[in-house]
Amino acid sequence: MSSTNPPNVIKILQERGEISDEIDYALMNYLLTNRGTGFTACQPQLVELDNSKKAIKMNIDHTFVDKDNTLMGLGIIGTIFIDLDSLQVIFCSSSEDLTNNIEKLKNAGIKPQPRPKGKY
Repeated sequence: MSSTNPPNVIKILQERGEISDEIDYALMNYLLTNRGTGFTACQPQLVELDNSKKAIKMNIDHTFVDKDNTLMGLGIIGTIFIDLDSLQVIFCSSSEDLTNNIEKLKNAGIKPQPRPKGKY
């Protein structure tokens, strides 16, 4: 169960990393089920939280497939944290925050950019 406030990161243990296909699939399903379509978890970091727990922090990109069947992303609109031991989601940006951040990017004139296939 995710909380309403993001956890406090006290240290980045690994700036960039990779997650397994199983975790990637589980996060895709979590976002689809709990936040709807158009959200992709990306850019995993291993972090230490203020409660001394280790977690995987990932950004959430607003993604879609354009008319040419190219995966596109608007930009980072939220975050999701996964407990490293239990692999349970401990925080995910709310649907309202994600929607508001999409609008902020669009209003700022940000244009969607192509995204790589697979995990990123």
